[in-house]
Amino acid sequence: MHKEQQIRLGMIGMGKVSVERHIPSIHSLNDPDVQIYAAADAMPGLADKAASQFNIPHSFEDYKELLAMKEINAVSICTPTFTHAAIAIDALRAGKHVYLEKPATLNEQEMRQVLDAAKQSGKVFIVGSNGMLQNQMFLFKQMIDNKELGEVFNVSITRASSRSSGSHKRKTIGGDGISMESASHNVEWALYFLNDPKPISVTGLGYYKYDNLSIPLELREAGEVDDCSLALIHFDNGSSFMYKAMRSAVAPAEYEVNIQGDTGLIRYDVNKCYKEKSDDCIRIYTQHKDGQLMESKPLISCGRTHAAMYAHFWDCIRQGKQSPISSGERSVRVMEILDALQLSMRNNGLQIRLDATSAFGGN
Repeated sequence: MHKEQQIRLGMIGMGKVSVERHIPSIHSLNDPDVQIYAAADAMPGLADKAASQFNIPHSFEDYKELLAMKEINAVSICTPTFTHAAIAIDALRAGKHVYLEKPATLNEQEMRQVLDAAKQSGKVFIVGSNGMLQNQMFLFKQMIDNKELGEVFNVSITRASSRSSGSHKRKTIGGDGISMESASHNVEWALYFLNDPKPISVTGLGYYKYDNLSIPLELREAGEVDDCSLALIHFDNGSSFMYKAMRSAVAPAEYEVNIQGDTGLIRYDVNKCYKEKSDDCIRIYTQHKDGQLMESKPLISCGRTHAAMYAHFWDCIRQGKQSPISSGERSVRVMEILDALQLSMRNNGLQIRLDATSAFGGN
């Protein structure tokens, strides 16, 4: 793979995520060899507005015009999920390195198509797993690999956003309910912590909740997406992942990750880290030799932005190598799990087998 020092980036999709998260993260790196060279968004005027706000030289409504620019050698794709696969494949075929925001695609089949295009292109392809490169995640993984928690057998994640006066029915073209948009990050975290095991079964329930009603998915209106998802994923190494996510819930806001080993536990308060900007968000529990439960907290500076992921993207381009952390291979497995979760939800919690003998099973 060819090494490149100068990076001229084209950003496709100039909505809130790009403007409030991605662009500030890129600027925070202060890399003199990186320039956001063009912006594109299908919504009339949006790319022009962002270009004016951030001094981006070129702006388009049609992303294909951006891809046609020879000056651009890398793109960041932050469009609605249902557009990701087509844009990513077009970008790779146009000879651009690609950073693809999560959820990467709508399903496993699309993810495999994108990954095939990436391999054929010889360009760097990264799925924007920004949470994976934060200091706290490296600490957790190091503790797991060093057996400081003993044998880690379960990861559980519980997250809820509180209902407010602004809560409303949410509809979408792409079907990206909370079981897709939030779980795409959290399933990847679980795979990372559990050393990328193979999923053998997925069981899930999804609900549409509004005005204190609980409506099964099959009774929701056309286009409405699930805003409550409950899931259990079982892996071939005996470990498991439990997931519960609610949007607009009649409950306090929470976002907690628990990594459970047979001799220790990591508890990570994600809301405290990201929303309160507090490094006092991690507790580690172990058992003293006399049987007492011991609580400790690490003294680290937590990461909270997309900056580390973009720095990694630049590094891969400059070294002419694929990412060892987020090249898309794990994302195929993530989408395999999310496809099974959707199928289980549509069948009232039916356990979906993913082993080789299953009709649904993958590789």
